[in-house]
Amino acid sequence: MPCQPSPPQFAVCQSKQLSEGQHLKLKIRFEGRDEECLVFRFDGKAYAYINRCVHMPRRLDCEQDRVFDDSGRYLRCSMHGIVYTPETGTSISTMCEGDRLHDLAVYEEDGVVGLADFRVTSLVG
Repeated sequence: MPCQPSPPQFAVCQSKQLSEGQHLKLKIRFEGRDEECLVFRFDGKAYAYINRCVHMPRRLDCEQDRVFDDSGRYLRCSMHGIVYTPETGTSISTMCEGDRLHDLAVYEEDGVVGLADFRVTSLVG
């Protein structure tokens, strides 16, 4: 069986810089186009998603500089209030129930959080 190539790795931040419930935004080249992604820590684990609501093509934080709801348990689009589970990016709002945010493969090792996804070809800017 041939060896599978490893995806490119792009360091995002030091692990200690990504506190529980906080998020970072970065611009990436994803599937051939420039996108913004969110990287955050939830229940001790790092996650990343393209910063685009499934309901409308708007950033989750387009009207407020936050991506978690008031409870801190769900991601929430600030425009229409669509709510997502942080672990899977799945919408639990009636309007878009079951639709999912575009997730990105994340790694955390040796004190560094980064992206390791074949669809990401570079960090932008």
